[in-house]
Amino acid sequence: MRFFLDQHGCAKNQVDGEVLIGFLRDKGWERTEDPDGADLIIVNSCGFIESAKKESLDAVMTAAAGYPKAKVLLAGCLAERYADDLASGLSEAAGVFGNGDLSLIGEMVDRLFPGSASGGSPLIAPPQEGVSYGERPEILSFPRSVYVKITEGCDNWCSFCAIPLIRGSLRSRSIEAVVSECRSLVGRGFYELNLIGQDLTSFGRGRDDGENDSGPSPISRLLSGISEIDGDFRVRLLYIHPDHFPMDILPVMARDHRFLPYFDIPFQSGDPDILRAMNRKGPPEAYKALVDSIRSAFSRPDNPYGGIALRTTVLAGFPGETDEAFERTARFLADIRPTWSGSFAYSREEGTKAGEMKKRVAKKTVQTRLDTLLEIQRRITPEELSRFVGATVEVLVEELIPVEGDAGASGSASVSESPAEGSVPASRLALGRAWFQAPEVDGSVVLQFEDNQKDRSGGAIVPGSVVMAQVTAVNGVDVEAVVR
Repeated sequence: MRFFLDQHGCAKNQVDGEVLIGFLRDKGWERTEDPDGADLIIVNSCGFIESAKKESLDAVMTAAAGYPKAKVLLAGCLAERYADDLASGLSEAAGVFGNGDLSLIGEMVDRLFPGSASGGSPLIAPPQEGVSYGERPEILSFPRSVYVKITEGCDNWCSFCAIPLIRGSLRSRSIEAVVSECRSLVGRGFYELNLIGQDLTSFGRGRDDGENDSGPSPISRLLSGISEIDGDFRVRLLYIHPDHFPMDILPVMARDHRFLPYFDIPFQSGDPDILRAMNRKGPPEAYKALVDSIRSAFSRPDNPYGGIALRTTVLAGFPGETDEAFERTARFLADIRPTWSGSFAYSREEGTKAGEMKKRVAKKTVQTRLDTLLEIQRRITPEELSRFVGATVEVLVEELIPVEGDAGASGSASVSESPAEGSVPASRLALGRAWFQAPEVDGSVVLQFEDNQKDRSGGAIVPGSVVMAQVTAVNGVDVEAVVR
C-alpha cells in the first residue's frame, strides 16, 4: 500500500508530516512521490488564516477529483480545528485526522481500508495532550537541514492568533529528549538544526518531568545541553516572543559559535495601543532596547559572524489601527532595521478576541499600509546585506542550477564531461544559504564554482555540501558569492 503526502502550512506542520511518514512506514506503508499511484492521499492541512484554510480545502477537492482511485484523508490543523464539521460535511474526504496523537494514524488507515479488524468512524481528533513525536526516517527539507520541534501549543493568547484554538495549550518536551534527538540528527549527518515552536521562550513550561524553574531559563539549559554535543553542526532558533525574551541565552550562544546569531522576533506592531489590543506588553521602546541588547551581545571582536541577523513580522490593518498608529509602526520598522521582515494583512479569525473587535480597517487601506511596510523593508534588506560583501561565509548548498548542455544537476556538481587537461574548468551555479538566511523565508546565496572545486570536506559540491564562499554582490534579497 502506498500513500502520497500533500504538505501544507508551517515548519511545525512539516515535522508532523515527517512523523506521520515514520508511523505509516512502521505499519508497512510506502510513500510515493506520484499521487496517481497512491492508495491514500494525505492532505496535511493548515488552518491558521482564511487563505490557508481555502488552500487546504481546495487541495482535498483537487485530489478527490483528480485521483478517484485513491482515498483522501484530511489531516493537520484544519482537520483538528473543524473536525466534526468536516467529517460530516466534506464528502470528498474519506476521513479526517487531527494533529494531536499522531501515533493513531495506523488506526485511522485501518478504518479507511477494507479488511480492517477495527472499523469505526473515519474521524480521529484526540485531545491535545503532551507533544506527539516519533521517528522521522524521511526529512522533507533540503539536504542536511532539519526542523526540531521543542514545544507544542501556546499560552500567549495573542488576540489575533488562533494557534491555541488549533494546537491547544503549551506543552514542552524534556531537555533530555530534545538533546537526544539533536545528537541523533547530528549523527545522521544533519548540519543545520532549526529549533521551532510557537514560542521558544516558553520552552520548559507545561512539562511534567519534575524540572523546576529556578536558575537559568529552561531554554538556556536546553542550549547548554545541545552545546555538549560533539560535531560540526549549526543551530538556529526560530520564533522568540519579545515579551519574555530569555536574556540568559545570549552568553550561551556567544560562547558556542555553532549557535547562529539569527533572531526571529515577531514584534507585530510599533504602536503601544495596538500592542495592548494584541495582548502584547511592549512598549515599542522596550522592544527597541531588546534589539540593541542583542546586537551588543554579538558585537565583540571574537564573534566570527560580525553581528546578528534579525527577522520580524508586522501586521497591517489590525482592528482600530489609525493612520497615526500605523505611522508609528512604520517608523518602528525603519528604526530597528531588521535584516528580514514579513508584513501581513490582518486576517479576521473566528474564535479570537480580535475577531470580535470593531473599527475594522478598510481592505484598500490595509493594502496601502502593507505596501508601505514592504517598501520600507525592500530598502533595508539590501543595505543590511551589503555588510557581507567581501566577507567569506559558510554556505549550505541546497540545489544545483542546471546550465546549458546539462542533462540535469540534482545529484552532482557537474554532469558534463570533465574538461580536458590544461583547459579552463567549467563554471557552475548553485543556490544555498548562509547563516543569516533561514530556510524558506529569506533570500538565497547564488553560488558560482568550478568543476574542480570541492566542498569543505573535500568532496564534490552537491546539495547538502558546506562550502566557503566569498560574497561578491547583493542582488535584491539575494547575495552572490564565489566558492573559495
